[in-house]
Amino acid sequence: MTLSETLKQLKALSDEKTRAQNTKRGAGDNQFGVKLGDLRILANKIKTNHELALSLWKTGNIDAQFLATLLIKVNLLSADEMERMVKSVTFVWVAE
Repeated sequence: MTLSETLKQLKALSDEKTRAQNTKRGAGDNQFGVKLGDLRILANKIKTNHELALSLWKTGNIDAQFLATLLIKVNLLSADEMERMVKSVTFVWVAE
């Protein structure tokens, strides 16, 4: 699955109630508001995909970043890459 296809899937899964809750908890506008269960289902469909995960992370979209945490191969990240990713988190939900 490509980055654009994945983002299209995330957009299709958007939920206004989830988006509103995320915004209330401090998320910015760069989100679709995808329910956690839907993110997990999509991750199971895609399977582990390190390159896609890195691309998703770079979007800054909180839904894409959470999905990235489910797809990434952590053992392929250097300590510096991991630190950069952690420091770039803008929404606590993703950090957890």
